[in-house]
Amino acid sequence: MLPLDSNARNLITKFYYLKPNEEQPGTPLRPIIASIHGPATLVSKFLNDLLAPIYLAVARHTTFINGIDVIRKLEKYVSDGHFQVATKFIISDVTDLYTMISREDALHALMRFLEKYSNHGKIGTLSIDAMMRMARLILDTNFFAYDN
Repeated sequence: MLPLDSNARNLITKFYYLKPNEEQPGTPLRPIIASIHGPATLVSKFLNDLLAPIYLAVARHTTFINGIDVIRKLEKYVSDGHFQVATKFIISDVTDLYTMISREDALHALMRFLEKYSNHGKIGTLSIDAMMRMARLILDTNFFAYDN
């Protein structure tokens, strides 16, 4: 048996906690599952660091990073002359988005993204196949235990 790397000893399973959702009447609790030290965290971070710059370059005009970003984009929208008396804003809160998208649909969307934005089937030095295997590993190890 191979000795464990010192970092492997620090891995823990995901944990579950509840966070108040101030946006909802009565302040219901929103379940949060944290996996900062999960088995595939480093692979997930690596894949995110590789793909996030590409995604942000593609979707930056429709992606809000935080509240300040929303305000800045709204100010630009107004200064560009798009804001009208009839302009409507919609606020939505998607419940359980994570569980609404199947594993296979998520992988299919990732595959389409990689095929569209890769350079000869690669991003950096990694092939689409290697990135898809990493994504499957991340999803396959994405679980948590609650009350046995």
